Amino acid sequence: MLTLILSIPLAVLTIAYAAAVWLFTLGWNRLSGGENRRQPPVSVVLAARNEADSIEACLRSLTRQGYQGRYEVVVADDHSSDGTDRKVARWAEAHAAVKLLPITSVPPGWAPKKHALSEAIAGSDGEIILTTDADCIVPPTWIEGMVRHFDPGVDVVAGPVTLDDPGVRPTLWTRLQNLELFSLFAAAAGGMARGIITASGGNLAYRREAYRRSGGLAAIRDLVSGDDDLLVQRMVSIAGAGMRFSIDPGTIVTTRPHARLGDFFRQRRRWASKAVHQQPRNLLFLLITFLLNLFLAAAAISALVSDRGLIVPLSCFAVKVVAELILLARAAQRMGFRGWLPVFPLWELIHLPYIVVTGLAGLGGDLHWKDRRFRGQRGIATDTR
Repeated sequence: MLTLILSIPLAVLTIAYAAAVWLFTLGWNRLSGGENRRQPPVSVVLAARNEADSIEACLRSLTRQGYQGRYEVVVADDHSSDGTDRKVARWAEAHAAVKLLPITSVPPGWAPKKHALSEAIAGSDGEIILTTDADCIVPPTWIEGMVRHFDPGVDVVAGPVTLDDPGVRPTLWTRLQNLELFSLFAAAAGGMARGIITASGGNLAYRREAYRRSGGLAAIRDLVSGDDDLLVQRMVSIAGAGMRFSIDPGTIVTTRPHARLGDFFRQRRRWASKAVHQQPRNLLFLLITFLLNLFLAAAAISALVSDRGLIVPLSCFAVKVVAELILLARAAQRMGFRGWLPVFPLWELIHLPYIVVTGLAGLGGDLHWKDRRFRGQRGIATDTR
């Protein structure tokens, strides 16, 4: 009886989810390259906290750009204690484009990273603002490629981030992480044409004027995360910003995979915790995705316990797999993403409980980021060093 009760909402959720993913797949047909030939002043801003192991590789990639226009790199050091600030200072001495901005305090009501980024933006002067993370490496054509997308009417450009650990042979764990991250960007790029607005601060660009009109980071200053997607959603909904997603190979940013499962889970839990702050369309899709996986798990367990009714959850699971396979294949074809198909079956099996667990974990409890603990998305930061 329980299996039958679960079957009806499960079927409805499966149809809704498959339809949304299919629309994302069709959305890839609308993606195009930019034709802007202007080279306006650009400010690259990033917040760094205890990134001594990775900041130099990041700065090396940022100072080797082929962009012919004027650009600066503003690094806001967010109370680092591992010598990150000293390394940035040495780069600033050697490269006039690099600027170090020490953050010495966080005003009440501000999340630390948002305050650091806000100060970096205030201390910069570029017409176009680009953001990345201190543990990311950008290609030499990154600034040029992102700026090229700023055709008339385009105010925000998002780009993908992939995983790479130079000199290290990819493990199964790394490949699973890479496919999971790629799936997020595949949905983000295709969903943009359908009003599902999201982005990553590791690879993002926007006009300073659009940032100003949206209220900037000050409008969402109390939330621990969301300096990328929540900010962009405000730009689109409040400032009327036009948005584009770059899939040019020369704009793909890389970062290192998580070595430990715990670090990966804490990051994804932090991402999940901001779901309730998303715009209505995003929230609806996230809710459908979570409920589908929850009902699939419940229906499968019920069917196994009762020894009947397994056909419905299996059929719905098959529809989900096929929809996601088509989207990933389309995105991989356009972006040249390889090596994902062999791990796809295992990824699908893990994906279901992963969505349920991270979704539930994101509903409450402490969040952890860079030696800080927060009591929920609006929690006060506590240093755990």
